[in-house]
Formats: sequence, C-alpha cells, structure tokens
Amino acid sequence: MRSSASLRRAIAAALAIDSTGFAPLVALRGAIGVAIPVSIGLATNHPAEGAIAAAGALPAGAAALGNRQLAGHRIIAATAVGMALSTFAGGLVAGHLVATLLVLAGWGFAAGLTVVLGRDATVVGIQAVIGVVVFGRFPGSVSSCALHAGWVLAGAGLQGVLAAVLRSPMRFAAERRILASVYDQLASIARDPDHTGTVAASQTAAASAMLDRRSPDDDVALVRGIADEAERIRIELQSLATAKQVDELPAISAAVTSWLQRLAGSIRDGSAAPGEPDGLDDAVRRLHDARVAAPAGRRGTAVRYAEARVSALLGQLRAVDRMVDALAGIRRIALPHRPNAPTQLALALPRQTATAAQRLRDAAVDTRSSAFRHAVRLAVLLPAAEALSHALPWQRGYWVTLTALLVLKPDYAATSQRGIARIAGTAIGVLAAGGFVVEVHPGTALLVTLIAVTSWAAYTCFAASYAIYTVLITALVVLLLSPIGGAELSTVADRGLDTLIGGAIALAGYLVWPTWEKRSLEASVDGVLAALATYADTVLSRYVDPDSADPAAAGHAAVAARRARMVAVESLERATGEPRRGGADVADAARRLAAARRIVISLHALRATVDDAAEHVSVPELAPLRDAMVEALKAVSRRQRAQVSELRSMQENLDADVAGDLHGLHARRLALLAAQLDPLVDSIDTLAHVSGDASAQPPHV
Repeated sequence: MRSSASLRRAIAAALAIDSTGFAPLVALRGAIGVAIPVSIGLATNHPAEGAIAAAGALPAGAAALGNRQLAGHRIIAATAVGMALSTFAGGLVAGHLVATLLVLAGWGFAAGLTVVLGRDATVVGIQAVIGVVVFGRFPGSVSSCALHAGWVLAGAGLQGVLAAVLRSPMRFAAERRILASVYDQLASIARDPDHTGTVAASQTAAASAMLDRRSPDDDVALVRGIADEAERIRIELQSLATAKQVDELPAISAAVTSWLQRLAGSIRDGSAAPGEPDGLDDAVRRLHDARVAAPAGRRGTAVRYAEARVSALLGQLRAVDRMVDALAGIRRIALPHRPNAPTQLALALPRQTATAAQRLRDAAVDTRSSAFRHAVRLAVLLPAAEALSHALPWQRGYWVTLTALLVLKPDYAATSQRGIARIAGTAIGVLAAGGFVVEVHPGTALLVTLIAVTSWAAYTCFAASYAIYTVLITALVVLLLSPIGGAELSTVADRGLDTLIGGAIALAGYLVWPTWEKRSLEASVDGVLAALATYADTVLSRYVDPDSADPAAAGHAAVAARRARMVAVESLERATGEPRRGGADVADAARRLAAARRIVISLHALRATVDDAAEHVSVPELAPLRDAMVEALKAVSRRQRAQVSELRSMQENLDADVAGDLHGLHARRLALLAAQLDPLVDSIDTLAHVSGDASAQPPHV
C-alpha cells in the first residue's frame, strides 16, 4: 500500500506546478543571452560556434535565475568557469574511452559531494559534469579545445553582463518579493494561530542572506529592519496563540491580519504604507478595559499577558509602516525608538563554523552520509552510462549520460520525482521539437525566434514546474543543435530512447544502493529536541538569574532550533515519499515534531515576556523545574527514558508559592511563569509519551 502511495505522491510531485515560481520578466533577460550568440553564429555562417556559446549561456542564465542580485554574479562566474574547464578537459579526453570514463568518475564524485554546500554549489557541479559529457564526444587539439572553452566562457559571460545591466528598475525587487510573501504568511498566522511559521522563518532568513551580500547603506538598513521585524512579529503572533481564550483577541487578530496583508502589498509594489486599519483602536481599548477589570492572580494572567503581547505587536507593525514609507520616499528619517532600547532586534544568525573545504572533506570520508553515497553513485553510474552509450548503434549517445546525471539525486523521493519528470519531459520535448525541425526545416529568422521564445518559456517555468521546464529545455537543445546536424527522424527517435535508458540507469542504480531517509530522519528529529533543550535552558535562565544570563544567547538558540526543525521537516517530507522498505517511521517523527512545535511556541512566549520586561527580577524558585525540563528534553533527544513524572507537580508548586502574595514584582513574575509553564509542561509530557516513555503522564487538561 505504501509503495503505491509513494508512487502516486512521486507522480503528483513531478507534475506539480508552483504558480509563484513563474518569472517571465527575469526569464526575458536569460532568453536574450541565449539568442544573441545563436544569431551571431548563424549570421556569420559559424553555427557551431554560436551553439557552443549558447551552451555556455544556457546554464549561466539558469544560475542567474536562482540568484538574481549583483552578488549572484559569483554563482554565474563559478558556473562559467566550471563549464569552460570541463569543456576543455572533455575535448582533450574525447576519443579515448578509458580516459573519458576516468574523468567522468572524478567529476561525478566531486559533483556529488557539492550537495553539502547547498543548491548553488550543486548547480555549479552538475553543469561542470555536463561540460565533460557533451564535449567528451568531440575530440580536438589543445588549441581547439581551448577555443571551445573560450566560446562557452563568452556565452556565460554574456549572461553575467546582462544580469548586471538588465536589472529591475525597482531596487530590492527580489528581497521585496520574498518579504511580501513573508508578510502574507504572517497574515495567515494572525488569522489562524495553528498555521505553521516555518515558511515565514525560512523566507525571512533567505531575504536576510540576500541583504548580507549588499553594500550597506540607509535603504539596505531599512529593508533589513523590515526583515528583522518580520521575525519578531512571527514570534509575537505565535506567543498570542497561547492566550487565544481571551475574548477580545479575535477582533484584534482580524485587524492585524488585514494590516499585514496590506503591508505585504505595499512592500511588493513600493507604495506607501497602509496605516492602522479601522476598528483596531476600539478592539485594543476593549482589551485594555478587560485587563483593568481582570482579577488578581492566575485567573487574570491570560488577559494581562495578551495585552502586553498585543502592545508589543502593534509597536512592531507601526515600525514596519514607517520603514515601508521611508522606502517609498515619503520620509527618510531615522526610526524612533524607546530610550535605552536597541534599534534592531538581536536575533543574529550564528556564523558558519565550518568552511566549505572542511564540509567537503567531512562528506568525502563519511561513508554513511547521503552526500558520500550520492557521490559514489555518480562516480559509478556516469561512466557506466557513458560506456553503454558508446556501445549503442546510434549517434549522440551522450543523452544517456546526461539523463542519468540529471535524474539521480541524493534521496529517493527527489530521484523518483525527477526521474518521472525528466523522462516524460525529455521524451515530449525531443519528439515535439525534433519532429517540427524535420518537417518544417526552419530558416535562420524563424529558428532564432523559436530559440528565443523557447528559452524564455523554459526560464519562466524554471522554478514553477520541473516537468514543464524539462520539456522546454529539451526542445531548446534540439533547436540549438539543429543547424549543425541531427535533424533526421532517426536522430529524434534515438534521443527518446537515450532518455529512457539514462533514466532507467539512474533509478536502477539508486535502488541497488539506496540512501534511505530513516537514519537522517531520526538524527534530524533528535537534533530538533536537543536544540530545544538548549533554547529552553537559555530562555528560562534569564528568569532564574537575569544578571548573569546572556540575552543574545536566546536569539542564537532560537535560530539554531528553527534551522534544526526545517532540516527535520524536509527529511520527513523525503521519508514520506519513500516506499515502506525504507524503514523510516514517519508517523513517529510527525508526532515528535508536532510536540516540538508546541514547545517552541511556549518558549517563544516566555522569551517575548522577558525581552519586554521593563524591570527584571530573579526567580530562583524556577531553577529546579528548568533543570528538570532541560534534562527531559535532552533525554528524549538521546532516545532515553525521560523523567517527566514530577514536572507537573513542580509547575503547580510555583503557583502555590505565590498564593499569599500577589502584589510584589517577584510574586507577579512567579505567577506569570506558573501560568505560562503550564502548556510547556504539557508539551514535554506529550513528547515523552509519543516517544514511547512509560513514565510520561497524560497531558494536563
């Protein structure tokens, strides 16, 4: 049952279309970069050189799509250099099968390891291997190989120049698009407290990373401020979810939802900020009245907490309004801030401790890692596919190796999805474009037009649908090669067979030596719980001893926990796409992550409270409960028996400690803690329970 369900999910994922990924305007720039060398080559009667230059422009244009800012030229440059060197090396070993197979093995292993460096590095690695595969069929002298490499470099360089010159007239276009999506996500959280904040957190981090690559100036600081406020707003909204029983909150949430939605539109199009929505003042006044009338002690804690969180949230939204106005040119002044308060939210990302070289070395020696296995599969299957293609009776057998390279991914789900999309898309693209070329025999003007339109359509769909992109990019390659031969029906059929063979080799190779997600899923979920133990320790320590605790440590711990959860969620998605024999217990992982999310929300609420406290007071009574909760989280992360049976009584004892004193700051802080720790203890108990711990108590009701 699970195998058939996995297959259905793989087919659905392969054919899925993400409408937000369409980028027609940016695609126009990439299409121009491909069409220019082809036009020059055909006009000067050098179609082969034009096609080679276009072959360099094609992947560089894709790299520019994935990284659209000026600093993204590093990725374009890396792609260009990798393709050029591979073109040179492939031409030198062409005609010598053993040498070609050895080079492919080395290039494949290196490209496989690049997955540990992220998407951009992986793209560079794959394009480098493509250079060897394609030009490893055209032997030449050192000078001719260098000339081919130069044409590839020229085509890629043209894309770099176009990316620098033809930029969007609106500054921060890419960051605006991402941040607008972030604020749309925040609106969804305001409307539904159970809506996940993972997407907003991930997109905020992506926008911040893009801003890190920009030269600092006043406008960059404004955009960074909008991104920083988004992170804090997310935390406030999730904190408010713990007080959703307060009757006055729904009206405020509706107004905040509208405010966030209109802010998203202003950020996206550069217009003036929307300002506070109608009805918000009245809703806030009703909450204030409820807070004044609230009884002392724990019964009134929820409404007092809700008013404090709403006050902080509205302050952050007003700050975003001012920054959006400043970016729109309405007012460009320093943001007002409270005395003795920081001008920016201290949620800095921790610095990378491992260099790229260190990560590559670690991946190369860790024989159990998915990156190592992926590298070995490429090192074995690419030479095998190349050797088989030479034994086949038809021309241009490099399509076998190319398909195997593009289908094979580090995990089963991506390989199966990519295999379905690649095989089907390539077959359709080859047959459609090949048949058209054979029947119509397009002239120079029509051919250039077709190449330009097809490349534009392919780039437009690059991030929206891999299946559609594959159809178009395959058709584009057929059109690029048509002036230099291969426009016969037999060649069209051969390419279709090559695609089927290459896809079968990739899928068979993965099934023979798979990397199932079980080990990675278990480790990533355990990593989330370990990160939460650290986060809980840093947050609660600020209550126990605020003088010695480091306020910035909680921000770093929150980022680490968020990143760990993102890794675990991605691993769970991959494991869900695997057949049952993969062995991953996706139900157990989903339960543990659900409990972990509730723990995160509770810790966010506790952290927001202590961050906004006008006056700090030590609460040493919390220390034993803090230590017990942290130790329980660590034990569950190590898959050991967690001692949670005493957590509830320890939390209730905190409430009892203040029963006779409700007026002092220490007593009020202790009462607030007792109330806020209730859902946290519940969540840790639940986590221990779903993790199979017999000592876990049923969640408190």
